[in-house]
Amino acid sequence: MKSNNRLVYLLQEIGIVVIGVLIAVSINNYKEKRGNEAYLEKTLLAIENEINSNKTTLDSVLNRHIEIYDFFERDSMDKKQSLGEILYSLGGFQVATVKNISLRFFVANKAELLDFELIAYLLEIEQTTDILSAKIDRLADFAYEHVNDSGAETRTRFTYLLMDIIDSESNLLKAYADFMEENEAYLERKGK
Repeated sequence: MKSNNRLVYLLQEIGIVVIGVLIAVSINNYKEKRGNEAYLEKTLLAIENEINSNKTTLDSVLNRHIEIYDFFERDSMDKKQSLGEILYSLGGFQVATVKNISLRFFVANKAELLDFELIAYLLEIEQTTDILSAKIDRLADFAYEHVNDSGAETRTRFTYLLMDIIDSESNLLKAYADFMEENEAYLERKGK
């Protein structure tokens, strides 16, 4: 009988310890989940703010590039002006400073917290930014090599390269809009 009481007592103690551990694990999981949700919300807000800043800059530069493109399509008949003189008279060529710091930080640290769709949008933004940067480098290299050229072929090639950049800038703005829309829907789903 004494060993039977010891067994019951031992099982009670084990049960209390197991219940205590389960409660501690549940509390820890709850705290971790709340911390992850807060981190995710702050990070998505930082990415949104970065995108809004990028959109403002990119909109301005895109409009400027369209003006330059329109000039080359319509008014660049003066064959005496070199590419450099034309760009100088138009106020130069601008490049948007596009930041993806929040995105890179988030993907490097806790990307597993996000839905696949949002990660796909963020990666599309990153890839489009890289493509845009490469196209700008290509245009800059071309412009520096042909800054003193005034031939029609130089103007045509510059116009093609510029149109390629305008296309990428438009694609990046669309990717921003798509992300913002999906992010808003994601946050609404998470809030429910």
